[in-house]
Amino acid sequence: MTFAGWTLAQLWPLFAAGGGAITLLYLLRMRRRQVVVPFAALWERVTRESESRRLWRRLRRLLSWLLQLVVLALVCLSLGDPRPEVWLRDPMSVAVVIDTSASMAGPAPDEPDTSRLDLARRRAEQELRALGPADRAVVIEASEEVAVAAPLSGDPTGLVAGLQGLQPRYGEADLSRALALAAHVVGERPGPRIVVVTDGALDPAGVDALRTCTEGPIPCEVARVGGPADNVAITAFAARRYPYARDQIEVLTEVRNLGDTPAKVVLEIEADDAPVGARTLRLEPGQATREVLGQLDAARSRFVARLTREDGSSEPLGLPHDDVAYAVVPPLTPLDVVLVTDGTNLFLEAALLILDDHVRLTGLSPEEAREGRRPELQEADVVFFDVGDQTLPDALPDAHVVIFDPWRHETSPCPIAKKVDVVRPFLTEQDKGHPALEHVVLKDVNIARGTTFETVPGDQVLVRSIGEPIAILREGEHALVALGFDPRQSDLPMRPAFPMMVDNLIRYFEQREAGFVASVPVGAHRELALADLGLAPEGVTRVTVTGPEGEPSTLPVERGRFRLRALVPGFYAIAAEDGPLAGSSVELAVNQADLHASDLHDQVEALELPQATEAEAPSEPTPLTPFQGPLWTLVMLVAAGLIALEWASYHRRVTV
Repeated sequence: MTFAGWTLAQLWPLFAAGGGAITLLYLLRMRRRQVVVPFAALWERVTRESESRRLWRRLRRLLSWLLQLVVLALVCLSLGDPRPEVWLRDPMSVAVVIDTSASMAGPAPDEPDTSRLDLARRRAEQELRALGPADRAVVIEASEEVAVAAPLSGDPTGLVAGLQGLQPRYGEADLSRALALAAHVVGERPGPRIVVVTDGALDPAGVDALRTCTEGPIPCEVARVGGPADNVAITAFAARRYPYARDQIEVLTEVRNLGDTPAKVVLEIEADDAPVGARTLRLEPGQATREVLGQLDAARSRFVARLTREDGSSEPLGLPHDDVAYAVVPPLTPLDVVLVTDGTNLFLEAALLILDDHVRLTGLSPEEAREGRRPELQEADVVFFDVGDQTLPDALPDAHVVIFDPWRHETSPCPIAKKVDVVRPFLTEQDKGHPALEHVVLKDVNIARGTTFETVPGDQVLVRSIGEPIAILREGEHALVALGFDPRQSDLPMRPAFPMMVDNLIRYFEQREAGFVASVPVGAHRELALADLGLAPEGVTRVTVTGPEGEPSTLPVERGRFRLRALVPGFYAIAAEDGPLAGSSVELAVNQADLHASDLHDQVEALELPQATEAEAPSEPTPLTPFQGPLWTLVMLVAAGLIALEWASYHRRVTV
């Protein structure tokens, strides 16, 4: 015990002086009142009682004197501010950062029905229970979002209560922001210290943040809680329509064994809550396999993939979150295609008409295109120019453009420069690996005349005529394809290669468009475009988002974009609140897609951190007073109680 206030050398004189004064007051003779009595017999009886009680009278005066000395001693003791030795250490400010990433839902070793997060809560509670009266602590949750689970306080009970509400999330821990917040909270306080409670299954960014923290100016310790690393996860899941059969769907699933032992699992696929297929998979450690389930009815829109154990038990295969995945089939969104033609090439028109599932075709004459008044030209996704011997417009539209024979006249808006005119060019070389020429065979094609082109860096030569480029693809904000010959002056339109090439170009442009976003990974703030989701952005200022939890939320839309907070995997419904198409909605699938979030191996162990950064078990909790206050206040309360007792005994004439 040590005195933090007055020293013993100061307290002894005070106690001696106070005790002497109290003793002097008790040594003074009490002046008795004189009372006139009616007759002597009564006085004789009082005298006899006084003689019998004289010993008790002296004793109770002695007890009263001792009681006053005890009160004085307690007052002096409180002035000394007595504290145990452990209370007098320097105060500490502790920031406890708890990892609540997806891996913390993994099982604990040798404890059924216990997760790694349960172990982390126990370890953090030990740290908080060991706080001294002058210490302060804060609890910070590190997941996709960083939050304060319990604010800075010296009350272990309130801090521990904040731990109980922590649950494992579905993504990776943002340790960089969490540790920065911890350093900000305790960095300027006395005795700063950061304790990170994690299982060590971190992504590279988290590992780097932890290394930086341990090397920083604030003492940073790591308390690791681990468990088995075996886990089988669905790492990819998507559904799409067949390119050449839009009325059918195929589903792709990637399953990976992230553990250290072989695993045998059953993959089950559901479509609109109805089972459509199941396969048994055997995976070696680290092995990944892709399974394709095809020829499904296009009327189905929601797909769910599940992993279960071969024996049918409900025990998860490591992490429960990554045993389920979700997918939404993109709706049909045809491209707006404009064909500018003089009407003499019916082969090109026919090749586009058979793609009715892919395109909405509009035909314009060269005169209408040159005038530029038709809104279809400004709103088009793809424009084909096949004008024969007529001239092209002065400027090309803001869209993907395909031009046949762009340099038939000396002036042309085509940015791909002409090299030379060629009579009877032969198509001798083609880029067979390019998607635009997939399954296209350009052999022995007869062409009356043509033009070769000058290339610039970045141009893709699709077809050559004896080494010279005669068909070029130039990428930019939009793609431009220039074919240096007129189909009318060749036999290409009568070959299967012609409609195949037109179809390939349309599909190539489809892939370059901001297509339908059917699935996104879990994330705190993800920016999405309404057009990418299949919603018209015109006039929309708000959307309603309803997630798997069923709680709708309204989000603002700016310039056709909004920020989605998707922290739980599942299906999300997104509906426009206003605009011309108010009430229209689309669905979006959200999955845990981060491979690091499913890997349960301890990545911190490979860091070889210094021994000082390994957090040891905290010491026994410091005993505190029942009311969590300084000890001198308790001493004063005892003194006040004794004074109250003296007051009551005096008025009951016990001590007088």
